[in-house]
Amino acid sequence: MNQTIYIMVALLLLFSTASHSQNKTNGPSGNNETEQNTETEKCDTIADGGPTIERLSRLEGSMSVRNLKFKYFDKFLFNLTDQDFDELKILKPICEGSSEAIAIVIFDKLKEKISEAKETRDNTIKWMDTTKEKLQSLSISPKAVKEIHNTWKEMESRSQEMLDDDLKYFANFLNQIRQKIYTESTKKASNLIKPFYPTKSLND
Repeated sequence: MNQTIYIMVALLLLFSTASHSQNKTNGPSGNNETEQNTETEKCDTIADGGPTIERLSRLEGSMSVRNLKFKYFDKFLFNLTDQDFDELKILKPICEGSSEAIAIVIFDKLKEKISEAKETRDNTIKWMDTTKEKLQSLSISPKAVKEIHNTWKEMESRSQEMLDDDLKYFANFLNQIRQKIYTESTKKASNLIKPFYPTKSLND
């Protein structure tokens, strides 16, 4: 009887030890697999846009504001944060086997280009707001029509200093105010001409 109990206890201890060892082995392995999958997914987010990002970082002059809508690292460049840039400096060498020093240079320069582009857009938005107030205060006259025409030309010359949505918004505003001035001008001319319409006969 004692021998049977001894054997059962020994088997239980052996099973418990084996189970514990298996859990210890599976635990870190499972974590490593999850981390590896996450890293692979992040590498995929920087694979396609890599060449474009490097070209942008090497630009001699300023980057076009339009490039702020370029998607990289699952975000528009416009939305990249300081934390994103720090992570990208680590990921690029891991994912591509490139130099850490080169990654730092690329993303520091890219960050600078993006900051400049954002500032340029902010200045353009301020110009749009100021111009809107000015045009809305104009009285109906040939001068107002000329002012709108000149503003449209300036908008075209600034097209690379704003996002596509900004351009559409401001172009729509100019079209509306131009139409308003044309409509008001027609009414004004009609009111002046109407009293001088010749009558059909002296009895009318």
